[in-house]
Amino acid sequence: MKILSFVAGAVLLSNFCFGQYYYHTSNGDTPGSLNQDPAYPVGSGQESGWTSLLGPSVEPAEWSAIQSIPFPFNFNGNPVTEYKVSSTGVLTFSTSAISVPGPSSSALPDANVPDNSICIWGLTASGTNDNLSTKTFGSPGNQQEWIHFSSCVNGTIGWSYWSIVLEEGSDHIYIVDQRNTSGDGALSVGLQINATTAISDPASPNVDGAAGTSATSEDDFFYTFIYGTQAQNEVRLNSFDLLPYIGYGPVNFTGEIQNIGSDPITTLTISWDDGNGPYSDDITGLNILSDETYAFTSPTPLNAVGGQVYTIDLSVDIVGDADSTNNDAEISTVSLTQIPTKYVVGEEKTGTWCGWCPRGAVGLANMESVAQFIGIAVHNGSNDPMVVTAYDDNIGAYIPGGYPRGGVDRVENGNPSADNFLAMHDERVTTVVPCEVTSLTAEHNAATDKINVSVDSEWYGNIPGNYRFSCVLVEDDVLGDDDGFLQVNYYDGGANGPMAFPPGINNEFDFATGGDPADPYQFDGYDHVARYLSNNDILGNAGSLPSGQVSMGVHSYTFNPIPASFVDDVNKAHAVVMIVNSETGEILNAQIASIQSDASISEMNNDFELNLYPNPVSDMLTVSFSIEDVSSAIISIKDVLGSEILTFDEIINNQGGQQIDINTSMLSDGIYILSIHLGKSVSNKKFSISH
Repeated sequence: MKILSFVAGAVLLSNFCFGQYYYHTSNGDTPGSLNQDPAYPVGSGQESGWTSLLGPSVEPAEWSAIQSIPFPFNFNGNPVTEYKVSSTGVLTFSTSAISVPGPSSSALPDANVPDNSICIWGLTASGTNDNLSTKTFGSPGNQQEWIHFSSCVNGTIGWSYWSIVLEEGSDHIYIVDQRNTSGDGALSVGLQINATTAISDPASPNVDGAAGTSATSEDDFFYTFIYGTQAQNEVRLNSFDLLPYIGYGPVNFTGEIQNIGSDPITTLTISWDDGNGPYSDDITGLNILSDETYAFTSPTPLNAVGGQVYTIDLSVDIVGDADSTNNDAEISTVSLTQIPTKYVVGEEKTGTWCGWCPRGAVGLANMESVAQFIGIAVHNGSNDPMVVTAYDDNIGAYIPGGYPRGGVDRVENGNPSADNFLAMHDERVTTVVPCEVTSLTAEHNAATDKINVSVDSEWYGNIPGNYRFSCVLVEDDVLGDDDGFLQVNYYDGGANGPMAFPPGINNEFDFATGGDPADPYQFDGYDHVARYLSNNDILGNAGSLPSGQVSMGVHSYTFNPIPASFVDDVNKAHAVVMIVNSETGEILNAQIASIQSDASISEMNNDFELNLYPNPVSDMLTVSFSIEDVSSAIISIKDVLGSEILTFDEIINNQGGQQIDINTSMLSDGIYILSIHLGKSVSNKKFSISH
């Protein structure tokens, strides 16, 4: 969070002159969470319900038409009913003002700004995509009037998105920093009462952009201007950072508080209760100034027991706190008996019609060397022959924006370049999740020409919620002679730099010299292509896991047989099975497996009963069978392609039941066939290894 003081320099003197406004800052979400429209609408343009006031290409600077405020509102203690706004970021209630503040801002107060104004002064709406627009959110009694500055220039930031918000009832004024590209901002941010009286960010006229590039409100930063006298002592709990799943043993709680009083905070009390408390600690020796934040850690830890569900009530307090209604939080969590390995699923929105989409293909190719990353290319377009309609129709809900676009686990999303995919992967791969896929088998039955997929999962706590298994078939080297397979290629000619596959992949083809459109035969076809989505549901198969709560232990599922005709070549296809939160779309964990042929198994004899356990196995496989005569046994292990992995002779000295232990710790994960030859008799059994 950017730390700002509410008074500085000359502003301090002005503040004491009228003594009515103070402010504090916040980040993440929007004020009151009423506006959840993206700052940068999908496909640019304007979300429904917004009314344009100015733009595009406003130059020289000008005022908008006078607008009516749709609810009672007071500015500086006086009722106001109308406003107008300049293309340079100034909203004024002095609607008779004629001169428009220019695009270059100065520190507030400034004679170029009309009396009774709200300033994000220094924005310039001179570009072809720049707009000023308005929309009202909320219901009567709790409404907000938003005035949005879209895609404006801000210093050297080419695209900057800000809003001014008027709030019904509270008369609060918010200035919201919503989205910025790279560069340095140059704004004056604050309120100007008249040419000698203002309250503003002390960094004016060089206020930088604090929000990042996300179109959502997750990285928004905003000022709250409040009319009245600031309390001397007031603390607010900004966050209680307790994950939904935690390990076992001592767990210290963390979070963030903010001083929204005028006096420094020197002592902070942290209290929490898990039903066995309460526990309370004082943190002393602090000096948290007005509007500053402080990241705390609870001195007393929770001694978490694996498998236990906890509901933690946490509160912060200071002596003389003026408002205790913003001091508390309650969060539930599950302590896991084990923290499993996390696999990340990267989904790329792409299409052969999309000239920038080669960037996503190269981005996924560069991720092939990342062991815990599973890539899926979700194709789009009426002429693209690789579209899976149900997948394509719904992926935009989790990876918003245009094409190309990438996301991981349906939680993070952004530009699908290799660097961004890696950054998103790194963000998610350390996430604590409650489950993992412990065994995944995918077999092609030649007789039925169908693919059978089965999955085992292990859950390390009793996990509330609704979860499902989802299966996607992906295929590499997808080719076709239809014109729809040709890849439109805006990188051709090299003006946008190289766009080459990494060494050893796709002939290291470079789209910068590959022609437009690019012929997929030149780069050996499209990889990671989604060809099938189970149940045609992006949220997975309903009923594949228990609803309401998944109990600790093993949960298995077998998908309906999948016609092999969904893929061109079974040998180049894989099954991806994901564990999906069906309420949020989040992918908790996943695995990928090649599709094996079962012909070598089905054609084998089984002359006597043979048992293997555990199956799947990790380190030690126990083989049991029974014989009538003393003999020797020839034991062999082959992979599903028939290649012999291991063979040895075992001398049998006694009749009856036999048990042999085989160390499998050195074998790779996968499916194997164990055979035992007893004279002329032979039996075979399939097993899988999962470390």
